[in-house]
Amino acid sequence: MIELNETFSTTMIIEDVVIPNTWNITVTLMPNTAKNKLYNKAMERIQYYIQEILDNSIFVGSHNLKLLSEIPFKAQVHVFPDDPWDHLIAMCLYTKINSMCEEVFFVDSITINSHQARSVSHNFSEADGGNENLLELFEDDPDLEAYVKYWYKPTPQLFLLHEGLKLVDHPWDEIELQYEDKPKEADVVNLKDFKKPKPPKSDDDNIA
Repeated sequence: MIELNETFSTTMIIEDVVIPNTWNITVTLMPNTAKNKLYNKAMERIQYYIQEILDNSIFVGSHNLKLLSEIPFKAQVHVFPDDPWDHLIAMCLYTKINSMCEEVFFVDSITINSHQARSVSHNFSEADGGNENLLELFEDDPDLEAYVKYWYKPTPQLFLLHEGLKLVDHPWDEIELQYEDKPKEADVVNLKDFKKPKPPKSDDDNIA
């Protein structure tokens, strides 16, 4: 097992209250020994996501999006299918980090605690339903499907408040965290440009 500990801060919108919060997160990972050459990049993916995509962002439930969109400020936003209480955040981050690792690591569990929760911890693990739990929890509400699947994308995503809550991707290759280099395209020769080489002159050609 590998254990990663990180801290990040967010602003949460829960019901009709805006709450600043600081989180401690512990991610317990099971390495896939068949992909050991990718361990470093997988770990960097997780750290990048926490430090650059989650930190200093806004956590909001989908039902509060309209109210949030009317605020004229710049911010990174993450949308949850319900109010972002600790247990749902743990479940969503479990799903997201598992997806980002793409089977280099398997997330065994995620534990979060926060300042607002007075350091009470919430844990989500494979034993609690694993990757399918989030889908099953909201499967009866098709209006939430997009906000559930948001947490299953293997690339970092966020909504930009100052661009009308536009969904933005951060592809791994843009920050050199793709697992494999893209193969170079082979040069293609057009047949009409291909000239058959002339045969070398023989000694007979010099005979008058």
